[in-house]
Amino acid sequence: MSVLALLLATLAFACLALAMERHHLDVAGYPPAAARRRLLRLLGCGSLAASLAASIGAWGVAWGVVGWCGVLAAAAGAMVLWLSFRRPATPAARPSSRS
Repeated sequence: MSVLALLLATLAFACLALAMERHHLDVAGYPPAAARRRLLRLLGCGSLAASLAASIGAWGVAWGVVGWCGVLAAAAGAMVLWLSFRRPATPAARPSSRS
């Protein structure tokens, strides 16, 4: 169950990051439509709630909430690394090599 909580939290942070125009432009190459932004936010929030439920199911209420905080930290760190070290989708979004 803790692996499920981690996967759901990672999905949640990916959806919430892609709901932002900057990250969506970097990943997909075009800005998200308003309906897509709402859907990504809804999926992100729902996945966070499901991740909390999976953590509570695995460790009980008291330790589940504490474990969920650790799961959130790991998933957020994974998203930061993914967004920081990937190549932008569009050449305009890439930093120039000129000084």
